[in-house]
Amino acid sequence: MNKHAGSDPAFIIEMNNRIIRDVNEAAITGCDRYNPIGKNLEQIIYVVKDVGNAISPAYFNGLWYTLQQETLIWEGTPHIKITLQHREEIPDNETLHSLKNMIGFLLHRIRSPLTGMQGYAHMAEGQLGNTSSAKYLRKINAGIENLFDLLDDLESLQEISLKEIEVNNYSAETVPIIKEIISEYPPEIQQRITFLYSAENEQLLRCSPADLRRILTELIDNAVDHAPAKDGNNITIELPSDQAVKISHDGNLIPKSIARQLFFPFVTGKATKLGIGLTMAILYAKRYKGTIFLTDNNPFRGVSFTFCLPPSDPSTSSSLL
Repeated sequence: MNKHAGSDPAFIIEMNNRIIRDVNEAAITGCDRYNPIGKNLEQIIYVVKDVGNAISPAYFNGLWYTLQQETLIWEGTPHIKITLQHREEIPDNETLHSLKNMIGFLLHRIRSPLTGMQGYAHMAEGQLGNTSSAKYLRKINAGIENLFDLLDDLESLQEISLKEIEVNNYSAETVPIIKEIISEYPPEIQQRITFLYSAENEQLLRCSPADLRRILTELIDNAVDHAPAKDGNNITIELPSDQAVKISHDGNLIPKSIARQLFFPFVTGKATKLGIGLTMAILYAKRYKGTIFLTDNNPFRGVSFTFCLPPSDPSTSSSLL
């Protein structure tokens, strides 16, 4: 059940030409009280094309939604009802602020005693030589190092700003960045990754090159982790529109219990992972008014994530309707 259902913007449109005939109060509010009646839906909503059969990412009034549609009879004739559903799998800014504050507090409280423990363990190890006790201490030191690595990951998450960036100040070439990311994997992983793009495609995303690299690295790493080579799994990267990148794999599906809160931190099915990679990716995306959708998650189409940015030309829209 969508707890935002009453506040989800809704539009009733004609079937043949997508002209808006009626809207609810949430849609009127989203249009800043501008009357959308009689306008083409594509003038109001931007929908990303060709990213998945089960989902349609939609951008309206500065926010991203999941678009749902159904046929209904309105004033005696068939029409289509378009509903823009709020996304429950994305943490809101208030939740993110609280999490970042909590992480900052924990980092400060945990690092100091760990540093002391590590120092004493090193001293004791040096005095014990090559005894069995020294071997145990080496294992303790290795465990402490692992804890420091986890804290470093948490610090990286905590340091990401939640402030939006002026997107018109940035531009990044997608193709060379993706090629560079792929080139850094071992050959046995590279041969499982297919990057589909046109030689004429010079996709420019309104995002800093460094942040685009961070976002796509997290998404590709996620695909590599969940598509084990031993099972013959493959990964595909596509550019479905001028402001979107889609990463797919035919590996392990995401359990529904995890998919419901996929972009929240500490949601993971792997015991050795913190479950913050997708959270970091979504935080970087939100700074550029972008987002990430789980666009496929079924045994026939595999798993796919799509990174989306708003249209570069606000007057240009595209639709799946």
